[in-house]
Amino acid sequence: MLGNGQDVEDNVELLNNLPLVPASYVVTFLGVMIIVVSAVGVYGGYQKNRFYLTMFLFFNLSIFVLLLVNSIYILTYDDDNTLDTVVKDFWFEEGIDARQRRIAYQNYFDCCGWVSNTDSLASGYSTPCTRGGPSACREATQKWLGENFTPTALFGVVFASLQGVGLLSLLIYLCTRKEEDEEELLRW
Repeated sequence: MLGNGQDVEDNVELLNNLPLVPASYVVTFLGVMIIVVSAVGVYGGYQKNRFYLTMFLFFNLSIFVLLLVNSIYILTYDDDNTLDTVVKDFWFEEGIDARQRRIAYQNYFDCCGWVSNTDSLASGYSTPCTRGGPSACREATQKWLGENFTPTALFGVVFASLQGVGLLSLLIYLCTRKEEDEEELLRW
């Protein structure tokens, strides 16, 4: 995911406002944090140490929220409105630089035009389309995002859901353990 995001950022200037690389870094960082926090949870469970289990609960809850929000955010990338907001206004700019950006975009995604393959016209700066019957660039971009980022986002949502179940189980364990500890103290 990180490599794909960096490749697009380097080659397709019109998508620079879509935070593909930062989202990739967030997913990677959260993955590393899950490993570290899970080690704390395993240690706390092995030692039956309430402090470590509570720390695990707190940090895992934070990661859960961040992972869920980031995954949902990534899922919205291939929405028509999001892509139109990021690219459409710049697609129809006039000038040599704007024309070069459209050509680079079309070459990278093997597409022509934005909504249809005929809307690459700007007065005096029409973008050539040498491909025969290609898809529109918005559709090609949605397909690329669907192949490269949607699986990661869906995995994040599923993993966050599993974390939610684990957090709920740990919370129930900690609450019942507290009641057992209080009962033991009353027996003394």
